[in-house]
Amino acid sequence: MEGGAWGLVIVMSAFMVQVLTFGTTASVGVYNIELLDHFRSNTVGVSLIGAINFGVYLGSGPIVSFLMTRFSYRNIALVGSALVCVGLLGMSHYPYIPTMCLFFGVLTGFGNCCTYIPSHVLSGLYYDKYRSVATGVSTSGSGLGGAVFPVLVGFLIDVYSWRGSLIFLAGLNLHLFIFAALLRYPPEVGSPSARAYASSERVRTREGENESLAPSARSQLPMSSRQIYIFTNYGFNIYFLSNIMWNASYAILQSFGPEFLQERGLTLMGAAWLSGAFGLSSFVGGVVGGVIGNVDNVDRQRLYTLACLLMGVAILGFPLAHQVALYAVALVAAGLALGIILGLLIVVLTDLVGAESLGNGLGYLMLSNGVGTFLGPPVA
Repeated sequence: MEGGAWGLVIVMSAFMVQVLTFGTTASVGVYNIELLDHFRSNTVGVSLIGAINFGVYLGSGPIVSFLMTRFSYRNIALVGSALVCVGLLGMSHYPYIPTMCLFFGVLTGFGNCCTYIPSHVLSGLYYDKYRSVATGVSTSGSGLGGAVFPVLVGFLIDVYSWRGSLIFLAGLNLHLFIFAALLRYPPEVGSPSARAYASSERVRTREGENESLAPSARSQLPMSSRQIYIFTNYGFNIYFLSNIMWNASYAILQSFGPEFLQERGLTLMGAAWLSGAFGLSSFVGGVVGGVIGNVDNVDRQRLYTLACLLMGVAILGFPLAHQVALYAVALVAAGLALGIILGLLIVVLTDLVGAESLGNGLGYLMLSNGVGTFLGPPVA
């Protein structure tokens, strides 16, 4: 079986990493309701807390990608797990906008990136023929986290206040240490694409041990695997800009959707449940996108484009609705499209730049995601 037992373990670990990291980030909108009341409607200041978290989480890709060439994936993910927990605890103990921007925005955001990228790249390296399915399943964890965590956080806020809920959230994120510890680089006898990618970064001959490429081997690498030369690829440039745009709209909806729904008459828990419906449909979309993307005759770039169009139309229709049922339809449609986009993210990138440039390409793609999510909420 392609990937073997460890391939399944890596996909499961990547799935759970995304449940925890994206779930925590998806709770920003629910927290914003409480923070706007606590900081007396300081909309710009409150929006910066989530925007910095989104931006650092997704925008630190090139930094983490560079670190992945120097240290083992597992060690980077373990350090990231510690940063996530420290950031959440610091946010609860120092409830001021500048310190919350530092703890939740910078520390938790960078920690999330350090756990997300290694797990996501590894889930693609263990597979060749079924890479789309593997990355689609692991990516669907972000949808499940987005479905569960807003509802869970809403309940915790009702019972323990928003500051107390952050302590529980930090405790849940301690599980990142477990899933980070399971991350193991594929052996050299893995798939051809895994070996190609390994040669473009560093060869790991044993678990936790790294060897640098010889200069002669590095000189033979394709230009797209050498840092900024990837921007000589026209298709990647278009993909880069596309990711900035849809991430900006996603961040606006995630940050202010619950508050908007509460202004339209819903309770905190009602807004949280609808946010959960958005996340659940994203979970379904991630699996659907991964499965369809693995079909030989499917044009994955066209499917990605159609998903972007559906997401845009659904988000445009969301504020125009005036009934709970219509809000739900718009959120489910947007979530389904988002899930398909995320499920196709790695495979479309591989189609554009090749497996040998996957780590470098994902790093810069995360940068585009960070730029979009950082700009969206403050502009809104």
